[in-house]
Amino acid sequence: MGGQASRSWAATAIAAVAVLAAAACSGGSKKAAPPTPRLPAVTYTRTACAIPTPSGQPVDGMQCGTLTVPEDRTKSGPRTVQLAVAVLKSTSASPAPDPMLYLSGGPGQPNLSNNMQAFSRAFAAPVQSKRDLVFFDQRGTGASRPSLACPEVNTAFRAALAADIRGEAQSTGAAAALRACRDRLARDGVDFAAYSSAESAADIADLMQALGYRQYNIYGLSYGTRLALETMRNRPQRIRSVILDSTLPPQAPAEAAAAANFERALKTLVAGCRAEPACAAAYPTLETMYYDLVAQANASPFTVEPADPATGGTSKVVVNGDRILAGTWQALYDTRLLPLLPFAAKSIAGGNTALLTSLAAQVAFTNSDLAQAMTTAVNCNDSTMSLTPGVVASATNGVRQEILDARIGFTTSDDLKRAQDLCRAYGITKADPAETQPVTSSIPTLVLAGEYDPITPPSWGRLAAKTLSRSYFFEFPGSGHAELFGRHDCAIALAASFLDDPSQAPDASCVKALAEPAFLAP
Repeated sequence: MGGQASRSWAATAIAAVAVLAAAACSGGSKKAAPPTPRLPAVTYTRTACAIPTPSGQPVDGMQCGTLTVPEDRTKSGPRTVQLAVAVLKSTSASPAPDPMLYLSGGPGQPNLSNNMQAFSRAFAAPVQSKRDLVFFDQRGTGASRPSLACPEVNTAFRAALAADIRGEAQSTGAAAALRACRDRLARDGVDFAAYSSAESAADIADLMQALGYRQYNIYGLSYGTRLALETMRNRPQRIRSVILDSTLPPQAPAEAAAAANFERALKTLVAGCRAEPACAAAYPTLETMYYDLVAQANASPFTVEPADPATGGTSKVVVNGDRILAGTWQALYDTRLLPLLPFAAKSIAGGNTALLTSLAAQVAFTNSDLAQAMTTAVNCNDSTMSLTPGVVASATNGVRQEILDARIGFTTSDDLKRAQDLCRAYGITKADPAETQPVTSSIPTLVLAGEYDPITPPSWGRLAAKTLSRSYFFEFPGSGHAELFGRHDCAIALAASFLDDPSQAPDASCVKALAEPAFLAP
């Protein structure tokens, strides 16, 4: 997660050498500018819609197309990428001229077949009643081409789940699968250095111009907030307003801070249970009980067979303590699962494998549609190559050893070295320091955060808002990651109010009315 300027380090170095050579030949009186790259033309073509129409949306109300853009705007050459686009037209007879562009997370998550499908007629109504809704699969993801999805990774992941693999062995196996995927895509000519937030921000500017919108609004979720911020930094010209939901600011060391962010969310869960009398009575030693369960599962793992949506059947999953931690991390994302977690910990510790099987089905296969090579390339370009062992050590200082052992993010210098070696295998050797700097902007911005969010904590939303001079920050109590989906009625109402008039803070009475999780107690 993070960002890099669209000019690759290699291109920058070559240009610098050319400038110095020209200066030497001319006695230093003039500096020759680097040649302008000869790029393929940007084109947009309307196409028939090959994706499902979200529930309740009229078929003739969805328009689809393909945006063709250069793969790398800093290099001459014919290579292009094709981005799959869909527009859900406003239900108004006289819609506002500025649509809402939705940016999905990951990086690497498909949009058209995933998040867009949640935008049913009822779900989207508060915004769609006045505006068009624009979606696209970011370069490398979903129906866009080339696809940077990695079946090699999914196969290795399922094989690993069926065995008691942890720590170093798990990290090494994942890296090997990503290298195999890289080798296949490289043979097809994919330039991984071109898969960055900076290039995707340029894609956004080209897309909205091609669709004919003079102004537009952005709703970014999770990694989509990082991309929204990058667009505000480098391509701000047509942006009317921005909504950041579960914010990833470019200055945050995301991969290094993952373990600490997870531990913060767990402590928030324990404190939330302690503050509710029924939960406190039912689970008086929740934190101790939870870590005892982790130790128990590491000593004697559970074996379950949850449903696997990729195959339609079941898949064997060995649940050791590290995977209990990883599963809890994923479960904390989901606001709907928060009330169940104390009960689940106690039940599983008591031998309730039926509940464990159900929870495993919820969290084990959540990323099977991710374009993992795109995830790797964006992370390498945006953040991984800018990290140091000192940053990792500082970010993980004081985190419980059980979490560090589970490899939630980068928890050792070896983790960082392995990741940076993988980046080099992908041809990415350096991140642009400018892309890890805070984004400063006066574009009106609404910032939403969830109290229990285990990956993009509320403090990161506040951090991003500090340099956004016209920003409004709201923390949703009792919520996990992605307020648009976890707290939909309030989040969409807040977004619609803000879009109507971004010059002032929206009515946030619904946020104040939100309750803490109603924890399930036996």
